[in-house]
Amino acid sequence: MKTSFQIDEGLRINLRGQAGCEIVGRPGSGKSWLATFILLTAMAIGAFPVICDTKRSDFYNLGKMFDNILGHGHTSCVASTPFQVAKELRVLNKLMNDRYEHNNAWGKDWVDFNLRPIVLIFDEFSATMAEADKDTAKEISDYMKQLVFKSRQMGGIFTVLCSQRLNSSVLDVNISSEFSTRIAMQQLDKISLRLIFPQCDIDSITFVDNNLPGHGWAYSDYFNNPLPQPFVAPDLTDVNIPKVAVDLFKTNEVNTFRQEDYWPF
Repeated sequence: MKTSFQIDEGLRINLRGQAGCEIVGRPGSGKSWLATFILLTAMAIGAFPVICDTKRSDFYNLGKMFDNILGHGHTSCVASTPFQVAKELRVLNKLMNDRYEHNNAWGKDWVDFNLRPIVLIFDEFSATMAEADKDTAKEISDYMKQLVFKSRQMGGIFTVLCSQRLNSSVLDVNISSEFSTRIAMQQLDKISLRLIFPQCDIDSITFVDNNLPGHGWAYSDYFNNPLPQPFVAPDLTDVNIPKVAVDLFKTNEVNTFRQEDYWPF
């Protein structure tokens, strides 16, 4: 089973053994384009998409297209309100726990059992938490902790978390540090940089031009160098994203992954 793919010359994403990818950037910095590339490339190797987009923007529209293909009677794979986000994360946590219960073997992971990977796109995490009431925000945070801490081995759930900025009141630093790949698009405030790159001396990071969308810094746990490296996101301006996404979704309806009786979608 193929589980990895290249983003740029120096950065590779692997759905296996990684909790996910964290992308932080201001509006217009290119973070949604990068998340879209990861979504499409993960789908190209068979991943099932789940989308949380409380802006009800491009990702939401993609998710509705996927829901239309699934048809009535299936659990939705898109959430557009904080309450729906909490529900979607609850579904994913149950799936993860079911996988641990039914596919438990010493030293094995979801790839060994040929389980279908899932790519979770969580767009504008900080805005979602700001919109949610206190109880719903806590539920979202608790479910995110479980996914990030437990999904590596048997969950097979790769989370792409996007946000305009981060602080410790929005995302606990212990959760942020669990993301194996962390990307900062263009120039960010030092609070966000310290949270996304907690192991680094912020003042030693190379300058990146503010006027270049798609440019930024990337850090991976697999880098030999402990500092974030300059990064350029793939250019998707000539790609018909809705068509590619729908074609991939339809193609993946027939697959060779292990059938799971508890599969929710």
